[in-house]
Order: sequence, then C-alpha cells, then structure tokens
Amino acid sequence: MYRLVLLFSCFVSLLVVSCVPLYDETGSLVVKIVLTKAIPSSEPTSGTVTLKKGARILSQTFNLPSENSVVFQSIERGNWTVSVELKDDQSYTIYAGEAQVEILAGKRSTVSVPVTLNSADLILEVSVTSSEASTVELRLEHPQKVIVERRNLEDRKTTFQIHDLASAVWQLNLTLYDQYNNEMLVWPRTGSVGLELQPGRINTYSIRIDQFGDAEILIEVETAQTVSSATLTNLDEGILITWNPVENAAFYEIYRAEESYWVKIHECTSTSYLDRDVVENVEYSYVFNVVSKSGRHSGFSTPFTVVRDTQRIFVALSNGTVVRFKVDQSQFRSVASNVVSGANDAKMLRAVGNDLYLLTSGSLLHLNANDLRVLSSQNVLLFTGTNSAFNDEYFFQVSSNQLRRYTLSGSGAYETAPIGGTALDADRYVVVLNGQAVSLIDPVTLRVLSTKTISGAQRIFTRGEFVFVYVQDGSHRLEVYSVSNNNLELAKTYSVEGDVRRLDATEQFFCLGVYGKGIYLGRLTDASLTKMSSNFPVSIEIVGNLLYTLFTDKLELYTVNVASLSVSLTAISNFTQQALAMFAD
Repeated sequence: MYRLVLLFSCFVSLLVVSCVPLYDETGSLVVKIVLTKAIPSSEPTSGTVTLKKGARILSQTFNLPSENSVVFQSIERGNWTVSVELKDDQSYTIYAGEAQVEILAGKRSTVSVPVTLNSADLILEVSVTSSEASTVELRLEHPQKVIVERRNLEDRKTTFQIHDLASAVWQLNLTLYDQYNNEMLVWPRTGSVGLELQPGRINTYSIRIDQFGDAEILIEVETAQTVSSATLTNLDEGILITWNPVENAAFYEIYRAEESYWVKIHECTSTSYLDRDVVENVEYSYVFNVVSKSGRHSGFSTPFTVVRDTQRIFVALSNGTVVRFKVDQSQFRSVASNVVSGANDAKMLRAVGNDLYLLTSGSLLHLNANDLRVLSSQNVLLFTGTNSAFNDEYFFQVSSNQLRRYTLSGSGAYETAPIGGTALDADRYVVVLNGQAVSLIDPVTLRVLSTKTISGAQRIFTRGEFVFVYVQDGSHRLEVYSVSNNNLELAKTYSVEGDVRRLDATEQFFCLGVYGKGIYLGRLTDASLTKMSSNFPVSIEIVGNLLYTLFTDKLELYTVNVASLSVSLTAISNFTQQALAMFAD
C-alpha cells in the first residue's frame, strides 16, 4: 500500500523566563502525518492536532496541502494525549484518532497515532406507491455487521435513522409486507444496493419503490486502495471484466449501474468476472469496492463503462444453412454455421441474448445464438408476409380476428387478444393494421391504447416512439407518427417512389426499402429522402450508425454519416445460395 506523506515540522527556540534558560522544562513538537485515501469521496483539506494533559490543552489547526508545519510552544514534560482530526472541504471530520505520548526532557520521542475513519449516520427515507403495503423491513450489512429493522408505513412513507455506522459500502435490501405480514416485494429483485456511507456526517438517501523536548507524532491511515483500471471486453457469453490486483486486498465487490443506484452483482478474490446478464446495444457501467485484509473499504472506484456489442450478424440461406458473421478488419468473417432443418424456408430472424429465433412459413425455431444448434420448435400461424413480428420479449402474429403473443422464453404457449388485422409490427409498441385503422397496442397487457383511421394505409412499421405508415391514395407517401399520451400524432410526411416494404430506424435516421426502386435514407429532422441504392433489399438492419443491407446474392455493410446522409461501403460478403433473412445487433 502506498502512503502519501505530509510532513508537519517546527523547530522552536528555547524559551527564556527571568533570563534563566529552561531547556530542560520546555520543548517543541514535530508532527509527521502519513495519509492514504479511504472511503471518503473527498480528500482532507484541513486538520487539527490537539495535546491534552489534565486541564492543559494545546491545539493547532493547519490547511492541507499548503501548510507544512504546526508549532506548539511551552510544552511541559509528562504524559500527553494526542488527538488528530482531518476534515474535508465541507468541515466534516473524516479521519480521527488519538494516542498517548510521554515527553521527556532533552529527548526526542516518536509515537504512532492510529487514525481511523470517523463513523457515519444514515437516514433512509422510503416511500412506496402501493396502498396494500403496511410495513417495510430494512436489511443493512457489510462483512462485519448486519442490521435488520422494520417500520410501519404511514401515508405510504417511513424513515429509518441509524447512527454510528462504519464508513464503508453497505449492502441494502428492503422487503415490503402487507397488513397480514405477507411478503409483497423484495427490492432490488436481485443482488443488493450499495450505499457508500461517508464519515462524519448524516448520509441521507431517499428511495422510492416504482509533545517536552523534541517529539515526533506519526499519524497513519491504513486503508485499501481501489481498482484504478479495468478492461471490459465483449464476448459471446457476456461482458468480461478484468483488472490488476490491488495490494492487500481481501476481496473485490463489483457493482453495476441500474437506474440511479449501484447494485452489487458479484464478490470475488480473483481479478476477473464475466457478467452474463447483458443485452445487446445497452451501455453498462461498473464500479469496484475493495475490502482490505484488515477489513477496510476503499469506496467506489471510478466507473468503467462499455456498450454491449458483439457485432453479430445472422443470415439464413436457401439451402437451410444459418450463418453467424462478425465484422473483422472490414471483412465479414463467419464464426458459426449450421444446416437447420426447415431453414430453407426462412422468413425472419431475431436474436435476443444467447437465443436466436427463426420463423419459417409455419414454425418458430429456437436456436443457440452461439453455435446455432436447434433447441426447440413450435407451430405458429402461417406466415403471410406482414402478419408476424418480433420484439425483444415476444413474437406476435395477427389473423383476421385474433392477435397472438408468444413468449420467447416460454414453451410454445401463447396468449390471445380479440384484435384482428392483416399486418402488424412490434417494438416499444405493437401496431396492427386492419383495413385503414391503425391500432396502437401495449405489448405487455395487449390492451389497445388508441386507434387511428389513416386513409390509404397499406403497410405499417414501428420503432421506438414512432409509427411509420406507407400510404397510397393517388400518391405514395410515408407518414411518420409520434406516440404522445398513447395517441398517434403526425410528425412528418415523405414523398416516396413506390411501395415501402422494408424499414428500420434509430433515433437519428431511418432507412427504407422501396420495391422496384431501391434504398433510401431519411432523418426525422427534415422531410427529404436520399437515395443510396437502386437495388431492392431482402432485409435492412441499422445498428448505431452502421447499415446492413441483405440482397439475394450478397451482404453489405455501410457506415452512415448522419449529418449528410452519405454512406461508405465497409464490408461485403457474396453468397452462392440465395439469402432469405437477416438479423444484426
């Protein structure tokens, strides 16, 4: 463990009383401080050294790091108590300690003062939205202590006040009970929330659930260092976190950002961890708390952040082969391939985590996304071209009088809703086209949120908070609607040259495949389209500023300049078999 040495020294001349030298009665004090950062998120900026002997009290303050000496005069011989307080820029005492020192005439003494973290107080304000909740139980723990308290809720609120806690990272869990003492909710659902308690103060959290002669005094803080650098690597199995070992570390705690909290996900003595619970294209941030062999906590490290991105591209070919590609040095590289029975009739592909789903004319196949092994198969409605859609949780199909929802992680069962139509798409919302009526549907409850009649509506697509409608009523248009208060409001209209059959979109731009005409790019900030190709694609996928276009004989990757809507070809792969479907994430 490294130590930052701050040397406070003074050399005081002999005092003279009645012209008689008293070199054997008085002296000076040299104070030396060794300080290492611990749990506080701030560094000490000032300090106080106090000497006590009986009623005699000597005290000096100093500023850090500008001042480097503290002077005590007329220090009588005898046994003194030396107290030290180190404060941060808000005057909170974050370190404190004391020791006994005997001052001897004409001699220089040395004493070590063990300085430890000050204790912390906690106020935890809890409010709940459920009217059924009656009490809330708090469980607060770190390796040396566990605190369990229960409070009644009044007006759906309660406050926990706990004093003299160790300044450390504590693990918090809350449990809600109803009036019959039945457990209603455990928060968080997995792991625990880390509370980094700062010393010398009240830490408030609100949680809503929705020296005679020459003497030398050594003041030392023994604490754990924290992880200063970490590497986050995207693997097929998850995000691999690796870091260099920290001296004197007993174990490491890893926390992941979830909403506004740091939730503990792992504890280990090793210097690597694979986080498997990740989703493509989501940003993940991690911090470390290092616990030393003496039990001290380093406090949270600087956050380390990565976007989950394995650059997976799946393509189904007409001979039944399913291929997984990865972009490697501007080339498509096949990393897995498998001939799948029934895949020669592939219609759609969708990858979610380590699962790949393949829709044929009447079956939904479940494959392992890493090695492309078939895991299961289930019968579904016949594919008609526009009656099927995926999002990250469900597979939807619509018939003349029924909307079906299959849970991707389920066993083949489905739920239905009395919503008919001929076309649908799914993402944040489900949209169904029935004649000229466009229905906006909650994918979780299958409740119709609103219905809007759009004259000439032919095809529908949805991405995020937007619904795209291809309209043909004497002209060809793409109408873009935003979702506001569960209603569809027209945001932009684009003139198109024909039937829009392919579409993908992000918050920055969108891409259209117009039958017989080619591929077009557009932005929601203006009402113009830019043509990038005259070839009609089998499929298009946007990932960030990357555009994947699949044709029957090749796969292309373009980098898109969103500002100018210009593209540059990055990679290409040609096929000897006809390409049928694609998904990229």
